[in-house]
Amino acid sequence: MTIYLTPSISDEQIEQLETYDAYKYGVELLESRFPRDAARVLRRVVDDSPENPEGWELLGRAYFASALLGPAEEAFRRLIDLEPTNAWAHTALGLALSRQGRHAEGDEFHRIADALGGDGSRATFVG
Repeated sequence: MTIYLTPSISDEQIEQLETYDAYKYGVELLESRFPRDAARVLRRVVDDSPENPEGWELLGRAYFASALLGPAEEAFRRLIDLEPTNAWAHTALGLALSRQGRHAEGDEFHRIADALGGDGSRATFVG
């Protein structure tokens, strides 16, 4: 499903969603280019399932697309904690660091991603 109108979901409504429904809705919001709303919903997912790497990846993508680079960095670091050999996660963290002007740190994670078999391209976050 594609959401065309600006979504309006309250914190109370987010709280009432089942975790899986929140995950699906967060994906829809992110794909429909409402990353700030997606981040609000996906935060619920990782709070409920902190060991779920897919939730952390989506949350990081939502934060990054919202230009919330500090929270994106935290989400990608958590994703790397959960999946240390995920080349995409290292690339995403490298991009988040570089966008914050921390190029040397970002380059380190890009090199790790390349060593893990990344294709050398930069991560895609939305769409």
